[in-house]
Amino acid sequence: MNIAIAPCCWGVYWPTGNDLVWTDYLDRIVAAGYRHTELGPYGYFSTDATVLSQELDRRGLAVVAAAHVHTLADPATAAALEERTHRICALLSAVGGTHFILMDESEFYPKDQMGVVDEAGWRSLVDLTMRAARIAQDHGLQFSFHPHVGTCVEHEPQIERLLAETDPDLVGLCLDTGHHAYWKADPKAFFLRHKARINAIHLKNVDGAFREQVLAEGIHCDRAFEDGIMTDLDRGVVDIADFMRALLASGYDGPLVIEQDLAPKHPETPEAIAARNFAFVSTLLEE
Repeated sequence: MNIAIAPCCWGVYWPTGNDLVWTDYLDRIVAAGYRHTELGPYGYFSTDATVLSQELDRRGLAVVAAAHVHTLADPATAAALEERTHRICALLSAVGGTHFILMDESEFYPKDQMGVVDEAGWRSLVDLTMRAARIAQDHGLQFSFHPHVGTCVEHEPQIERLLAETDPDLVGLCLDTGHHAYWKADPKAFFLRHKARINAIHLKNVDGAFREQVLAEGIHCDRAFEDGIMTDLDRGVVDIADFMRALLASGYDGPLVIEQDLAPKHPETPEAIAARNFAFVSTLLEE
């Protein structure tokens, strides 16, 4: 099982306007010990497969997946999703990636109604998910849906409904341990129930004391993420070592991506955090 990382660990959430250029990102993850990465938002890395492959190869890096965020509850965006999915999957396939990961766009929702959709919005989400999954399959890729805090697929009943209403031969699930634990759900128990559908893992952890404050005071998820609710892998409420034992025992062989969203108030640099998380997970794999 290969340990990967993603550009969000350096605060890269958009294709442009970032302080860190993509080649510098590649240099920094190599220095932290990684040999695998997600691509991040389309357009952050070069979209020229030849250029991207050359930069990866000369650093001894490989791509495992690409993640895309889209306004899935808006049926008017179907054509835009199809066009972008084709572009991302073509690039991903050309550079040797295996998984296309899709998630709902939290910015679509009013701040006081995060993730609230009517039945028409839900049906749009299911339809667009299936469209993207078929495109990924056409490009020879596996498809993973990523539940995400602040969207209409974040709580376990919502995830269960999405799994029930999509084709299991097309739609896999990217289980994010941090997003799952945000609402006090148990990512290990969920993995064991649905391991047949889970084909990608994002490893995150949650600051337990801050989570209690967030849930008790109704702190908005935007502020919670900015203030560091997602903490270092060895310091949160999710027993990552126990989760990894279950993962290894199951024979899981998909992407294993470390994601610790950059919190401005964290006392350490992204490089230091990334290196420590890599060392921690590497030790667990060796056990």
